[in-house]
Amino acid sequence: MIRLKWVTKLFIVIDVIIIMCFFLVYGPYDKARVFWITTALETGNHKYLANIFYSKKTIKKVMSENYIIETDDETDAKSVKIGEIEEVNSYTSIYERQILEHDKDALYKLIEFKYGEFDCYLVAIYDPKRVSVAYNKKLYQGKILSEMAEENKAIVAINGGGYSWSTGYPYGLIVKNGEIVYAQSKGKYPLAAINEDGVLMVTSLSASEIKEKKIKHALSFTPALIVNGNPIKIYGTGGSGLNPRTVIAQRQDGIILFLVVNGYGQKLSFKGRGGVYLNDLLVILQRYKAYNAINMDGGSSTTLVIDGKLINSPCEPLKNGQDFIRSAWILS
Repeated sequence: MIRLKWVTKLFIVIDVIIIMCFFLVYGPYDKARVFWITTALETGNHKYLANIFYSKKTIKKVMSENYIIETDDETDAKSVKIGEIEEVNSYTSIYERQILEHDKDALYKLIEFKYGEFDCYLVAIYDPKRVSVAYNKKLYQGKILSEMAEENKAIVAINGGGYSWSTGYPYGLIVKNGEIVYAQSKGKYPLAAINEDGVLMVTSLSASEIKEKKIKHALSFTPALIVNGNPIKIYGTGGSGLNPRTVIAQRQDGIILFLVVNGYGQKLSFKGRGGVYLNDLLVILQRYKAYNAINMDGGSSTTLVIDGKLINSPCEPLKNGQDFIRSAWILS
């Protein structure tokens, strides 16, 4: 019996991996190409991975077939009925029961479930006026969510808006208690904004319009997912890859929803970081009757902290498994 040396075995393993990667990337599977390109391009610092295997022509073709049509609509604040949560004896679905069946004095309820193979966490918050923004004073450096939550005495916290990988500064606007904490420029930015009445506004505003629109708290990111009950139109994967996700949403009865979807955490996988596509977010959000919803920063930033405890499994290998974020949505 011939025994292979360890060096030979190593080369065999490497050859098999190369063949598998070549087959997946250049083989007959369009889904593999779409997955690789859209996922790489959506990341903050790994966009180059798309160009390693594919030409600009191929990337352009894939992105032309996978895109979203963003809406110009903004939230109709009058259509959201704050404080009008009905007491019911029967529910239209299991999802409705999960949201509405809770202790009378509960501030929030954590709902855990699976979507495919990934863990999902939905926090229903029953008083929208207790939701606000937190941020790190050194905006260009960021801070992990658990520390930000502790500083702001937050009961529940999720990561918020995005930031530039080149400068470290946040994208768009940060508004807290009606004051503009940060403005990237004088232009308009897409916002998840909570007004003085506790209505989550999916809108685009400049810094000069914040007071006029009576915005109390706001963070910037994209895309808007649902506006006034109408989901965006998504073609293919929407040009967005398979990634961990964070969403802030609101039902028509005023209940705020924090949604966090895990990926593979810090485990290595040929499928990348894992998670869900934008299409999947719409499925989840519509199950729970989200009336307005906007996608927040995802990927390694996706984090959920409750009562000081890290709940999900972020894919960031840095401090305590959490990314250094610039802003957050909190319940306090």
